[in-house]
Amino acid sequence: MTSLVQELENVDRLLADAMGSSCAGGGDLRFTGDAELLDVVQVLGRVQRRLDGAIVAVTGQVVERDQTERDARFSTRAGCHDAAGLLRRTLLVDGLAARRYVMAAGAVRREQDITSGVLLPGKFPELTAALAGGFLSVGGFLACTVPLQKAVRIGVTDRLAADAVLARFAAGLPLDGSDLGAGGRAPLPTTDELAALVAHIIARLDPDGAEPSDRAGKRRRHFTIGKLRDGSVPVRGELLPEVAAQLQKLIDSLLNPKAEDKVGAGSGTVRFRPSDDSGDGERAGAGAGDGDGEGLSDADFDAKYSSSSTEYGAPVDSDRADGLEPHKAAPPPEDAADLRTHAQKRHDAFATALMVAAASGGMPTLGGAAPTLVVSVTAEDFANRTGRATVEGAGYDVPLGAADHAACAGGVQRVLFDENGAVVAMGTSARLFNATQRRAIVLS
Repeated sequence: MTSLVQELENVDRLLADAMGSSCAGGGDLRFTGDAELLDVVQVLGRVQRRLDGAIVAVTGQVVERDQTERDARFSTRAGCHDAAGLLRRTLLVDGLAARRYVMAAGAVRREQDITSGVLLPGKFPELTAALAGGFLSVGGFLACTVPLQKAVRIGVTDRLAADAVLARFAAGLPLDGSDLGAGGRAPLPTTDELAALVAHIIARLDPDGAEPSDRAGKRRRHFTIGKLRDGSVPVRGELLPEVAAQLQKLIDSLLNPKAEDKVGAGSGTVRFRPSDDSGDGERAGAGAGDGDGEGLSDADFDAKYSSSSTEYGAPVDSDRADGLEPHKAAPPPEDAADLRTHAQKRHDAFATALMVAAASGGMPTLGGAAPTLVVSVTAEDFANRTGRATVEGAGYDVPLGAADHAACAGGVQRVLFDENGAVVAMGTSARLFNATQRRAIVLS
């Protein structure tokens, strides 16, 4: 009698032979037409779904044999920490894929009656059959079962009814229970379509939804700062709603564009392409740096950015067929635009909020002083723009730009060391940059 292992090895050998004959001569797979390529993809999809069903069934056996003391667990005796770790090493998948198989095995598992020893019906018998029959992938199976398990207010009868409807939909059969005839099936749904249907079913069965779990949210709240990696420090966490709302308010206030209608003050709305809709005969500055184009009349502006000027790049023909004036046809200077992404802007706004909080005086002191960020750099490196700076406490090795930002936002204190590294003198803190220079450094 042939064992299951031998049969699976025969399947593996047949698949290897089929792929080997298709790649005969060491070349890549080549197909004569689109129809053949589509057929191959469809067959591979069926094979993959059947493998998913088989792996979930075997994973259920592994999980069941792990329901004992640690030393006697199947995964422990195999040299692994748990069932997911065993799958990672045997299937050569990542941790997420291994946990998905374990989660699916939990939904497939059938409990045993403690008195008679008979296996009780599973939570999702129809979906389990669809998974074993190759109609569902493990992703599609989880898309159906996970939301239903989370919907705790849905009863057993409704859950089994939803299981039957989803299984027919997954198999390409009509939802009303009718038959399409011999061999007749609709196209199988995607995982997204299955998720949309289960969301609709849950909304019909439980229109009010589950009660919010404030206590669970308080348990999950955390904020973790990682280690320096490739020039940045990763952060992750979950915020309570009121904390997230407060942070969003701070970021919105810092990213809110401020328009000042002060004629001739040179501080109007930034425009990167001149416009005639202002009505005041003046153009706003191109940026916070040198103020090019700020307060110029139309004639002076056209003279400065005429076709003979190369400040915007290549010369622009003054006799254009489209009738546009030269300064309107030419692209704006690249350094005049804010090229940061939305995520980068939020990062910079968050950094500003931290600096304001540290300088507010309302934070607890640290070592008898305000929680001050200290970035150290040698005077020689700072003057010659060489070397690196160091963030004290964290020990981060950062570019000199970080020292520029620290000097811009705070102050600079000169500390002298002797040849043994002992401090021999300390100067007073002083600022090196004015307000305009500080804005330019922050935006750099």
